[in-house]
Amino acid sequence: MITDLDARAVADDLERQIAHWLAAATTFQDAEEFASEAAWRSVESYVGIPLRRHLGVVVGELVDIGTATLALTRAAHRDATALPAAVSGVQQFRRRFTQVETTLDFFGDAVSSRTSPQLRAALQSLDALAMASMQPVLARAGSAPVPVLTYVDKGMGASILRAGIRLWAPGSINPVAAIKIVRHNLYRPTSLFHEAGHQVAALTGWVPALEASLTRALASDPQLQSMWSAWSSEIAADVFAFAHTGYASVTALYDVVGDARTILRWPIGDPHPVGWLRTLLGCAFCRQVYGHGPWDDLETAMLALFPLRQADVTVRALLERSRQRMDAIADSCLTAPIPGLDGRPIASAVDPARVSPTALAELERVAGTALWTSPHWRRTEGIRIVALAGLREAERPAEAATWVERARSWMNTGALAA
Repeated sequence: MITDLDARAVADDLERQIAHWLAAATTFQDAEEFASEAAWRSVESYVGIPLRRHLGVVVGELVDIGTATLALTRAAHRDATALPAAVSGVQQFRRRFTQVETTLDFFGDAVSSRTSPQLRAALQSLDALAMASMQPVLARAGSAPVPVLTYVDKGMGASILRAGIRLWAPGSINPVAAIKIVRHNLYRPTSLFHEAGHQVAALTGWVPALEASLTRALASDPQLQSMWSAWSSEIAADVFAFAHTGYASVTALYDVVGDARTILRWPIGDPHPVGWLRTLLGCAFCRQVYGHGPWDDLETAMLALFPLRQADVTVRALLERSRQRMDAIADSCLTAPIPGLDGRPIASAVDPARVSPTALAELERVAGTALWTSPHWRRTEGIRIVALAGLREAERPAEAATWVERARSWMNTGALAA
């Protein structure tokens, strides 16, 4: 039983605790606690303004809750029956503080990754490229444009925190699509379009439609149905990247999944296709749309380096049966009817034929050297320029450093118009 003396001691300590947490929370009202003013200015207004406004609301709500909790602890001084509510309030505020801090830290770190003028220009270019890639599909689907904040980080693969999902702070909805680009692919950013594809898929009903399409294509093999349908979300994003950057997206993906330790493994619950199958699927996309080409050689090289006998015996048969039906699987992915596009496939809004090797060679011929310097080409063909640079890097390994440097120079010379 709590005595009057104990109650006063508890109430005093609760007031002390909440005073500390509330004082710390008020520092969040200064956005420079998480990123410099220069870093915030480096984010385009269509991203930075709604993001800072949203974060300001989140912090304001936190401070209001803290102020109310402080009042609860003071009430407990006068009335011991208020102690349980005060104790609960302080505990809840501690947890909410951590959730808000996590939200602010995430965006502060993302904004702060723009550490130099060159990197700032590159990421601004990627912001605009991602928005441009989504625009034709979202416009057809009647959805508003999605602001994009790209940031650079270590690792092998990109990721996205989609706009519209709940953030760590309770009741907080993400106002922007935050896309991580890893350093090794910063200047071959086909993964940017994979991540943008996740955002588009969420707004158009693409994933359930693709799952249904795969289920129909594999109707005679329930095991394959079950395996492939679980990968629909990642496959839709791969299709989106392919539609925008063609073969470049396939080689870039293989460079990520081509780890001898994992390429033939199927981890339980992994939403990504087995890397071996994912690469075969990308090569099948290319053959479906472009016919034969360098993707045939990539497939041959992968099969020679990672023969099926290296796979665990428990998945080997599934991998082989998938390989035998890869053309049908690829067709079902490319032709899946997307609800947001009135039941039409992705090619109705983003035609992958525009980034065929032939089409990109024609773009290169018509534009000449101006392709890499002209604001006009930057504005009108930015995504196809990324596809071209990635294609040439893949086709001409002896010149890879030259093409990476060309892409780097192009991206660092200024942001693209969306």
